[in-house]
Amino acid sequence: MQTSYSQPLDHAWRRMKTLLFHPFDLGRWFVLGFTAWLAQLAGGYPGGGGEKVQIFNDWDEGFFQNWSGGALETARNFFDYPWAFMLAGMIFLGVLLIWLVVLWLSSRGHFMFLDNLVHSRTEVKMPWSEFSSQGDSLFLWQVVYSLIVLLLMGSLLAVGILTFFPVLALEPPLAATLPLVILAGTVGFILVVALVFIDFFLTGFVVPIMYRHGISTTEAWKRFIPLFRENPGAFVLFGLLYFGVMLVGWVLFFVGGLVTCCIGLILMAIPYIGTVITLPVHTFARFLSVEFLGQFGDDFRLLQPLNDVPDHPYGSGSGSGEVQGDGTVVRPEDVGQDPGGDQPGPENP
Repeated sequence: MQTSYSQPLDHAWRRMKTLLFHPFDLGRWFVLGFTAWLAQLAGGYPGGGGEKVQIFNDWDEGFFQNWSGGALETARNFFDYPWAFMLAGMIFLGVLLIWLVVLWLSSRGHFMFLDNLVHSRTEVKMPWSEFSSQGDSLFLWQVVYSLIVLLLMGSLLAVGILTFFPVLALEPPLAATLPLVILAGTVGFILVVALVFIDFFLTGFVVPIMYRHGISTTEAWKRFIPLFRENPGAFVLFGLLYFGVMLVGWVLFFVGGLVTCCIGLILMAIPYIGTVITLPVHTFARFLSVEFLGQFGDDFRLLQPLNDVPDHPYGSGSGSGEVQGDGTVVRPEDVGQDPGGDQPGPENP
């Protein structure tokens, strides 16, 4: 089949405008924003900057050596106390518990937000309970996946330490260590790219398949992987397009925040409120992946085809008819001969 990239972009844009701006309803924004905030809760706030603080430029190597030495000495002194390990364990368990709760809420939120967009509604309680099994399945899958990634990263780190430290202890010339650095950088880059695409495929395609068929995460992966094997280039290219479009969207919001004398940036930094303000980006992104997936057949289609009347708020039922002044749609099949045209009306007895 011929895969289109422009059509999902166009349809996602039209659906986003229709849902959020035709008409504009602030209450709808706050409800949809809440479900979108839940959906992206575990992933943090997208588009955050990683600017280096200027003060770091003034810190020389000696400062870091002194600071690291002092930190290690402080840690040794701290763990000399018998209760230190218990306190560290309690902090670790607390952080782990918070992460699990956030991940569970986010897993439910993915289906709540998707359901509201598919049906053009603003519900919280109903999709929370209706898709509880899918949300719990997504949560458990992500927990196991995170443990596997943690073990993999830990193993690679251990191998890197055991490989690099003996070599560096011999103080070899740069030319001798350069191949190891290139190898480590290449492996790290490939691993990061693979993890990013797995997460993208999970939220962008596996979650909609779970929603479409009411199945578990593992079953949805079993349906997506054969589709990916048949069209690997299409999905990878779409992923690159998706990341590029999202980058442009976040840059535009960032510039908009600067234009408002940074008031917009402050508001966007507030949890939930920031998601409501940037709701067009979240809505467009969710529609975009669903529209692209729907090209591969009815088993992967969640949305009804768009009508031929751009941005009409009444959805696919409008067909190819003509939009009247009062917002109604008149289709050609609705126009016919009046069966009572020869009968006198009440004004002409």
